[in-house]
Amino acid sequence: MDKAHVLGEAINYMKQLQERAKELEEYVQKKGVKSVINITRSHICIEDDTGVCEMNTNEDYGHNEALPDVEARVLGKDVLIKIHCMKQMGILVKILSQLEHLHLSISSTNVLPFGNTLDITIVAQMDGKYSLIVKDLVKNLRLVTVLK
Repeated sequence: MDKAHVLGEAINYMKQLQERAKELEEYVQKKGVKSVINITRSHICIEDDTGVCEMNTNEDYGHNEALPDVEARVLGKDVLIKIHCMKQMGILVKILSQLEHLHLSISSTNVLPFGNTLDITIVAQMDGKYSLIVKDLVKNLRLVTVLK
């Protein structure tokens, strides 16, 4: 094999990868991934089909303490929730109770303690009474993790 042949094969492979990435993006758009919301320590970030919007959390919540990280993704009736917060007595019970109050049916829960923090992953399903947008779901969960 000479260098030109290897380079030609590399170019063909890159084209195949780009084509596959394009197909996957179209698939995600057709399947209706609605939105992703991240609340981080410094800002709220809302990503959806229209673009990215950011706002300062100090304006929204009126205090300057470290925020928990909360992320929610919705695909059809399925909801994936990821929370990274400080360890607190009864925090998981509060979160699960809030989700049931919001008419989300919990499918699975995973809690990983790490130092004095928790990584919580929850998969839930929306029932017919669920009426919140993802942004409000994240705000509700953030409030539950902040309140003592």
